[in-house]
Amino acid sequence: MAKLKSLAAMPYYVVLIYIIAGLLGAGYFHTRSFLVLDVLLYAAAFSCILHSGRIMLLPVHVLLLVFTVMYWISAVWAVDLEQAVLEAAKISSLLPLSLLFATLSSEQRDRVWSAWAWCGAALTLWGLVFGLFREGRLESTLGYANSYAVITAAAIAAGWRAYQLSGYKRYWLACVVSSGGLLLSGSRAVIILAVIGAVLYVGITGQNKKIAIMGALTAAVLLVGGIALIVWVGGAAYREIAWNAPEFTLRRIYWNDALQLWRKHWLLGVGGGGWAVLYPSVFVKYAHQQYFQVALDTGILGGLTFIAMITSSLWAGLRRGHTGRSTLLAIILFGIHIAFDIELAYPLIFGLFIMLLTGAEAEGFSARPVRISRRTGAVTALPVLCAIVAFTWLTLGYNRLAGGESQMLRKDWHKAEQSLLGADKALPWSHETHYQLAALYSAIARDKGDAIYMDKAVQEMQTASDMIPENRNYKAMLKQAEKQQE
Repeated sequence: MAKLKSLAAMPYYVVLIYIIAGLLGAGYFHTRSFLVLDVLLYAAAFSCILHSGRIMLLPVHVLLLVFTVMYWISAVWAVDLEQAVLEAAKISSLLPLSLLFATLSSEQRDRVWSAWAWCGAALTLWGLVFGLFREGRLESTLGYANSYAVITAAAIAAGWRAYQLSGYKRYWLACVVSSGGLLLSGSRAVIILAVIGAVLYVGITGQNKKIAIMGALTAAVLLVGGIALIVWVGGAAYREIAWNAPEFTLRRIYWNDALQLWRKHWLLGVGGGGWAVLYPSVFVKYAHQQYFQVALDTGILGGLTFIAMITSSLWAGLRRGHTGRSTLLAIILFGIHIAFDIELAYPLIFGLFIMLLTGAEAEGFSARPVRISRRTGAVTALPVLCAIVAFTWLTLGYNRLAGGESQMLRKDWHKAEQSLLGADKALPWSHETHYQLAALYSAIARDKGDAIYMDKAVQEMQTASDMIPENRNYKAMLKQAEKQQE
């Protein structure tokens, strides 16, 4: 009996692990090691479905399946095969996460959002203690202030919801701490949307006098914090809230170029990561507009599927009437912000968005559980097993690559070479392994003064450049290496 209860609670704890791991170490998601999480999510989702013998199918699940398949298919003609595979692997985590979240009861979903409130506050304190600022803006573990701001804004909303459901005033503390973090992030777009959202929330939900007083107190805290921030960092970020601000000017350039590129590849797209290769600047990895980004990655079908996911959940919120207004507002605000930034590049935040969509549909649609027979389970087991094996393979391959990079830093040349050659065998499509091998042989040539290793470095750089001909950075490095060889 205890074993059955633990299996029934598995989805809830897996979702918590997903959130906490991402908040405490965003690099865990932002780099290649997120592949480990894919293995966990697919194994957990399949185990839970087999255990319960049923699956709660929602429109978002069907659309997510199509969305994921589109990312994998686009890798076939991708400009950068390696990055396309990694982008598809990041997207692949969303379907099992949504399936797990849909199996939760409404009480368990409320507990997840309550946990998010505390995680956002903890993330803020973590960033303050360790001074995780860049250019005067708090980034905490995310390494990107705007994405961190999205997490804190969600934490404020989650904390307020938890207070309303439980009546526990301790959630006020979580909201105040996260509010301070939001201000310190200096994210103008998120702050403006958060303020607009708060005003609209009070209006559409008809809050009582007590809540209005709490809102006034919160506004006072935000005002005092804003004044303190202006005194502390000079308030440069807040003085530039305008359409012609430097960041918005750059974004308009990105969007215009993305539109021109999409017009050339509107049907099939350029595959995940293709924008970073084809865009003139080697420093811009994303188009800073999620709708353009998806359409560029997967073509018109992927873009329409992404929009359909949002539309379906909005419809579910409308079906709930008055009780669905707050969720509806959250989805709309989220949908507006991803038209200005790249926070969904972080699977954690993309996961937050998908959980929001899934929760809206779980409450807004009368979904009936689909029974899973033994035969259906056996048929489903094959693709799930293939996914688990594939993600495990990718994890081991990229671990060898990361090991080789670490050994290079320690000047352990022999072990570094063995690790990188092993990574090349496991990941034959990876141009990065050849780039790292070129860096290794170049370092050995400088260390030992052996021209043979410089020849090897040029060969590896040539291989990397041949694998991704459009990469201007590789071409420049190859020319530089050839000059050193002479």
